[in-house]
Amino acid sequence: MGQQYRPTYHFLPERNWMNDPNGTIFFEGYYHLFYQYNPYGDKWGTIHWGHARSLDLVHWEHLPIALYPSNELGEVHCFSGCAVQDGTEARIFYTSIGDGERNAATGAEQWMATSTDGLMTWTKHPGNPVLTSELHDGADVREWRDPFVWRQGEEWLMVTGGAYEGKGCVTIYKSADLEQWSFLNFLYIDPEVSLCECPLVYRQDDRYVLIYSPGGVVKYLTGKLSDTYQLIPETQGIVDHSGWEGYYAPNLLTDDRNRCILFGWMPDVARGEFTGADGWSGVQALPRVMELTASGRLAMRPVPELQRLRGQHAGRESLAAEGDRWIAGLQGRTVELLAEFDLAGAASPFGIGVLRSEDGREETRIVVDPAAKQITIDRSDSSLSPLTHKTPISGDFEAKDGRLKLHVFVDRTTVEVFCNETTCLSARIYPMQEQGAGVSLFGEAARSAMAGFDMWELTATQSE
Repeated sequence: MGQQYRPTYHFLPERNWMNDPNGTIFFEGYYHLFYQYNPYGDKWGTIHWGHARSLDLVHWEHLPIALYPSNELGEVHCFSGCAVQDGTEARIFYTSIGDGERNAATGAEQWMATSTDGLMTWTKHPGNPVLTSELHDGADVREWRDPFVWRQGEEWLMVTGGAYEGKGCVTIYKSADLEQWSFLNFLYIDPEVSLCECPLVYRQDDRYVLIYSPGGVVKYLTGKLSDTYQLIPETQGIVDHSGWEGYYAPNLLTDDRNRCILFGWMPDVARGEFTGADGWSGVQALPRVMELTASGRLAMRPVPELQRLRGQHAGRESLAAEGDRWIAGLQGRTVELLAEFDLAGAASPFGIGVLRSEDGREETRIVVDPAAKQITIDRSDSSLSPLTHKTPISGDFEAKDGRLKLHVFVDRTTVEVFCNETTCLSARIYPMQEQGAGVSLFGEAARSAMAGFDMWELTATQSE
């Protein structure tokens, strides 16, 4: 894979492998993004914590590596975790992995590091590990990893992911000082999966949101927290319908405007395995504002700061008929689309094609089935073959007052779709036709039901 696949306004390192977002935190006016990083190559291995910061969630400044494995202490990888502010200091919690008895399945430990200089340098706690599996009172928790910490009243709470008796689990702990921790309970056990990774907890009023990554689509539960620190689920849903191929292992922060911002990893998975991409691999999805609605569902929308990237614009009047398609007057491989449809009377499928070449090939189609209330990202005509992730990505949607609003971002090899803010789909695509940049609408209802259409060319923030 070449540089033509490198996104231009999504965050990614200047080179090498990246996976999960880690330690996302708003600190002293900056949004900080840490991430799983291999500084020695474009495939997974020797995991460090990379670091970047931004004033606006759009333009990112690359910073020195934050965490290195402490080989002298038997540490081989610094797995995922979080960052919290404690007075004027910041603390990172992460999963420490070594060889032999310190393996990921049965020997993981939770470590802490501290920064006193604005998150620029980090010192590992001399008393590490701060948590070991001995806390679990004999319960055999496997694949124990990915601490997430938050302040609640006078206490600090932490959740971690793992597996217990063959089922995915989320465990919960408390501390008064971030150093001495006690095990409280299994916050949640998912009997349908074998592992829960990267758990997150977001609290809105008296309701809690638990997000976790079970190897497939990222799930969420909303509900109340019992006196015994167990989640009592009321609503369940899917954060993004793409699964681990398109959106995985998210992390979150709360900023100075009390917005909950969600970050997520978009892997490069082209032939059924993790692959390098000419010196780089992995992209961070666009930051999303997340909110718990009155119905208990999560609403997600791209951060409005992304509007700063908007350049040339085309509206509904730019659409021109060409055979059975309507072609937008503006082309681009890095675009934003905002389309709204009145679904009253719309019965047959319709949608939007992107990265369309002059011969009519649409590398990706966003298909709406109004009868089934389903939306799909269809990559079956992608020209990179064999491509194991040509399987369509589909999710159910709810019409809002009979209307459907699609907000779409295309960035060369990434496609992100927000459907009425409560259904999200993300995909990676690797088009071989570098000139494919057209945008089309197909299906009778695409034009007859259209209530609005806007398209912008987006400017780059990443160097080639």
